[in-house]
Amino acid sequence: MAGRLIDQDERTRQKPMRILVLGMCRTGTTSISTALRKLGYTPHQMREVLVNPKELALWQEAINVTLLPPPDRPASQRSLKPYKKPEFDKLLANYDVVMDLPGCVFAKELVEAYPDAKVILTTRDYAEWEHSMQESIWCFCTWRLFALARYFDLTQMAPLMRLMHSVFRVHNGNTYGGPKSEAAFEKHYNTVRSIVPKDRLLEVNPDETSWEPLCDFLQRKVPNEPFPRVKEDRTMRAGLENAWWDVLQYGVFVMAVLVGVLCLAIVFWVYADAFWEMRDEYILGPINGYLDR
Repeated sequence: MAGRLIDQDERTRQKPMRILVLGMCRTGTTSISTALRKLGYTPHQMREVLVNPKELALWQEAINVTLLPPPDRPASQRSLKPYKKPEFDKLLANYDVVMDLPGCVFAKELVEAYPDAKVILTTRDYAEWEHSMQESIWCFCTWRLFALARYFDLTQMAPLMRLMHSVFRVHNGNTYGGPKSEAAFEKHYNTVRSIVPKDRLLEVNPDETSWEPLCDFLQRKVPNEPFPRVKEDRTMRAGLENAWWDVLQYGVFVMAVLVGVLCLAIVFWVYADAFWEMRDEYILGPINGYLDR
C-alpha cells in the first residue's frame, strides 16, 4: 500500500512556530496577516498554498488522514497515520505563523503540536461572516459549475475546489448557511477558547482593534503607522467570477472536442466502404506500384 505523500517531503523547520491565528477565514485575517508581516513575522495562509500547487495535495492528505474517520477516507488512505508535529513542521517549515485556510481547521492539532505558540483568535459577527462567505469562498463549493469541475477534474483549479469542499466537510458538514453552519462556527471558537490558556490567547476583531493590544500581546514595539485594515471582498469576488469563466471555457472546449470526435466516428462508420476505397486507391495503390518497380 502506498505511503503518505508527506513522508516523501524532506523539508525541516527553519524557524520556531510563534503564533497560531485560529479564527476562521473572512474574519479579518488578511488585516492581521499584513500587521504580522510588518512586525517581522512570516505567516502561512491560503495564498502560500495557491502559489505552490503541490501543497494542495499535502493539505488534502492532511485533512483526509487527520480529520476524517477511516471509513470516510479514500480507500488508499484508511490505514495511514494522522499528521502530528513532524508533519506540520514539514508543511510549515518556513513559517512562524499559521493562519487562514486550510490551517485554521486544524486548531486542536496545531495547539497540541506547538504548545509554546501564542494564539490569536480573529472574531466576527456570525451573520456578517455567513454573508461574506456566501459571496466569496463558499462559492467554490456551491456554484454548480465548480462542483462539476471538482467531480470531473476539469482545469487546474479542481484540486483547490476539492480541498475547499473537504475543509468545510470537516468544519460544518458542507452546510453553507443556517443554524447548522452557525453551530459549527461557534463550536470552532469555543473549542479554541477551551484548549488555549488565557495568558496565551488574544481575541481580536480586526475591524475594531489597533496596534496596541496586538503588540502588547506579542511584546513588540508599536509601529509608527496606522493599523492595516484590508478589504478584499471585491477582489476576491472578481477572482471567483474569472475562475468561473475559465472553467466554463475549458468545459466548452472539452465538449467541442468530444462532439467533434464523435461526429468523425459516425461519419467514418456510415461511409466506411468509401474510406477504404479511397485508402486503396490513393494510398496503398501508389505505394504498391512503387514497390513493384
